[in-house]
Amino acid sequence: MSEWWRKLSSGARSVMVPALPALMAGCEVAANPARDRGANHDNAITIAVVWPWHARQELRYAEGLQIAVDEINAGGGVKHRAIQLRQEDDDASVNDGRLVAQRLANDKSVLAVIGHLQSYVTVPASAIYDLAGVVLLAPTATDVELTKRGYTRVFREIFTDRETGAQMATYAHARGFKRVAILYVRTDYGRALANAFEERAVDDGMTVAARESYDPGQVVIEGNLNVLLDAWSRLELDAIFLAGEVPMAGRLIAAMRTAGVRIPVLGGDAMSSPALMEAGGKATEGTVVAASFHPDVPAAEVRSFVEKFRERYGVDPDPSSALGYDAVHILADAMRRAKSLTGADVAAALHETRGLPGVTGQFTFSASGDLIGRKIVKLVVENGRFRYLPDQER
Repeated sequence: MSEWWRKLSSGARSVMVPALPALMAGCEVAANPARDRGANHDNAITIAVVWPWHARQELRYAEGLQIAVDEINAGGGVKHRAIQLRQEDDDASVNDGRLVAQRLANDKSVLAVIGHLQSYVTVPASAIYDLAGVVLLAPTATDVELTKRGYTRVFREIFTDRETGAQMATYAHARGFKRVAILYVRTDYGRALANAFEERAVDDGMTVAARESYDPGQVVIEGNLNVLLDAWSRLELDAIFLAGEVPMAGRLIAAMRTAGVRIPVLGGDAMSSPALMEAGGKATEGTVVAASFHPDVPAAEVRSFVEKFRERYGVDPDPSSALGYDAVHILADAMRRAKSLTGADVAAALHETRGLPGVTGQFTFSASGDLIGRKIVKLVVENGRFRYLPDQER
């Protein structure tokens, strides 16, 4: 995204990437070809977790990671070795992400990396990891570019933007909507989501009666939006698909309701944050959005995880908690099955993963490292909070 977690940020910023450091990083990797890792270490297995730790302290990501590590180590670890996590902060910066990736690539004690938060950081960093023989498991990067470059050690733990858009269009069709409009933020994320929604909507026989975009840095929206909505009011729309990011998405919905728009609003996973309700208030009631996790999903793995999390921390896990928890267990499972702990063998085991149960769903990886058959979770805003929306409830 652009990606799900950057999307949740109310202060996401664009980053200018100096050409010289990027070039130097690429040259340094090329001078150190991919090599086996982990074959000669008898100490703990080190998994690096790269995240904007300082900037995103509101997320409960570390808690989910730690529960998984404690469970695995209490069960004897992996190949009789404990797992330890090494935290690295990329400051949500492309340049810092490259520098961290290079440092980890040069450290033979690091057997795998879980990271980064944003797609715009993960995609360029992935080249460094793959060339150095380091397995990368991306927990939140939804940009399709991540797995289109032929890397053999790069895996994605979450759905892509294309899958989100397509599945939300399928949901709209199931609701009986026939004429829809699309409003999207002019970013890679917004365009990918809008394109996928439109393609599936047309395939399903719906009519996309209008499609407009807005600048992600736009502050004053009401005037232009009212002109747009006035034009849309004559199109006999059944719903609006908003491919936006918080907090702007919340303000847009509030402006829509103030202008008298009463038709349903559907949104992508970048809107599955409490920041949506904080920005839009009561106007967001009834909005349906995509998500990767909710504590009320009726699955045994989810119930068990939520109970452990509540007992330990006294609060419900958030999506980052669940993704962090799953990431550690995915890597541990692959390492147990791998012939050795080299990057090549661990990657081979990940490619062979079929139907591994997790709290965010089952894990089966394609040849490119993408998930196969992952369904999004749908949430609806009710009484100022997100409620899990079962498939059978329309």
